[in-house]
Amino acid sequence: MNDEQLMKRTNTIFFLPLLFGIALASASAASPDLLKLSDDQASKSGIVLGRVASSSAAASDGLRLSGSAVFPAKATQVISASASGVVQAVLTEPLDKVAAGAPVVRIHSPQLLEWQRSYVQASVQAQLAGRKYQRDEALFKEGIIAESRLQEARSALVQSKVAEQEQRQALKIAGMGDKDIGKLASSQAISPILTVAAPWAGTIIEQMVTPGQRVDAGAPLAKIAQSGKLLLELHAARTQAAQIGVDDAVSVDGCPKPGRISAVGMQVDSATQNVILRAELPSAESCLRPNQFVEAVVKPGRAQAGAMSVPSAALVRFDGKDYVFVRQSGGFRPAEVIVASRGAENAAVQGALKAGDEIAVRGVSTLKGMWLGLGGSGEGK
Repeated sequence: MNDEQLMKRTNTIFFLPLLFGIALASASAASPDLLKLSDDQASKSGIVLGRVASSSAAASDGLRLSGSAVFPAKATQVISASASGVVQAVLTEPLDKVAAGAPVVRIHSPQLLEWQRSYVQASVQAQLAGRKYQRDEALFKEGIIAESRLQEARSALVQSKVAEQEQRQALKIAGMGDKDIGKLASSQAISPILTVAAPWAGTIIEQMVTPGQRVDAGAPLAKIAQSGKLLLELHAARTQAAQIGVDDAVSVDGCPKPGRISAVGMQVDSATQNVILRAELPSAESCLRPNQFVEAVVKPGRAQAGAMSVPSAALVRFDGKDYVFVRQSGGFRPAEVIVASRGAENAAVQGALKAGDEIAVRGVSTLKGMWLGLGGSGEGK
């Protein structure tokens, strides 16, 4: 046997006991054997006990979910310029509350001036055509003119009214109301000032222009959210979302009235693996601001079958699974559980537990260290 073969054989003999020890330690770590610990030893190790509660107790605590206050897309609208021009004044600020029809931006628009002039001309032509038709109709009845001349007058009247209506619609699109258009037709006082108004009562979310800025027709000026439409957008783990349904109660600290879940998302966010929930809260704008971070408590209407409530501090994680340490005669036994939902104080779990079982709620890192064969305080819980 040469030196190289001798070296390989020596290494094999040396590493076999080591590999066996590692395998034994791993098997021991995953074993649910009793961790022997007397009451006195447990007390000196800082281990504090709590009790497993029924699923009804878990449901009464509710699920604490984080999220934000948002306006849904269908409740927001972009206010745009109906004619080109130069911004004279911005009349609102972000987060201002405005009434329907309140002025938002004032624009100096030569284009509006041209539309008004065209409308005044079309209105005058329509009036002249109307009077001519009335005169020709009277002459035709007296047999003074031929019917063809009356038909020409009627055709001219129809064309002039169509032209007037076309220019009238252009002014309405520009934001002028019927009353203002009527005054324009009677007074013929044209003006290049275009005042863009809010389409509904709401909150200005964003101002998109500044005074002196030139804008084209259709350019965005501001974004407005409709009053009374502020919602909560909450984030829930998949296990939590499985317990929550539409119409489940929702409450937020600082808001006087509870709300309800209005929608539960069907998709999971790829980045966070959370499910998005929508909640409606009465008078949300009186206690919340748009984009404000919130913590809400949701009371699930359907509890997980067979779920028990345990303090969240009792849970430890190992190898991708959750465990609690159950107190038994002479020590503690690690029991695997499935976490249905987890809140700041309590968690709803499923497993080989029953109401009244004693479990470790403090000092669980010590028990985990013993379980993993570390002989003392090991990994954090």
